[in-house]
Amino acid sequence: MFELDSQNDRYAVTARLFNCIDDLSLERQFILYTQLIKDNLTGELLKLIIDMSEDEKVRLLQQLEAVSDEDEPVRTINLDDDDAFMRGNARKICLISANCTVEGRCFQTAIVDISTVGALIEANDRFPIGQKMTLALTLPNQHEAVQLKGRIARSGAKGIGVKFYDLTPAQQALIQKYIEEND
Repeated sequence: MFELDSQNDRYAVTARLFNCIDDLSLERQFILYTQLIKDNLTGELLKLIIDMSEDEKVRLLQQLEAVSDEDEPVRTINLDDDDAFMRGNARKICLISANCTVEGRCFQTAIVDISTVGALIEANDRFPIGQKMTLALTLPNQHEAVQLKGRIARSGAKGIGVKFYDLTPAQQALIQKYIEEND
């Protein structure tokens, strides 16, 4: 870290932060916001709603009732873990059913985040880092199932982070096409 020598330095850093955040798309601002408040999204939203006028509350209610259940694709900004976002790998939040095999143990799970280099999958159990695994899945709007090979890069409360290896160009293209859909 660095020390700020004066009050002006503090204002300069704050102004730069404001400018950086203002330059982000609304989608990325929202992602940053949810990561900064951690698990208190509901509480923060309720505080904002309390401060709204009655007309604003009615309009918000109408908008929420009209929203479809389909999630918009996003690219994640990760403040906690690695520099995946900085590497430029587009990721898509999703919910894709997958059959996984780790060291001969098979289980069904869901992929919650995918890119051409890896995925985050739901898992109740923890697995050793570096173990090989296979994921069998069918991407939405695809007819063929794919089988992907990966190594466990992270295993924790958020799930299992899998880094793909030996993907064929066709597999990479399928994942990339899925990520770019509705973008």
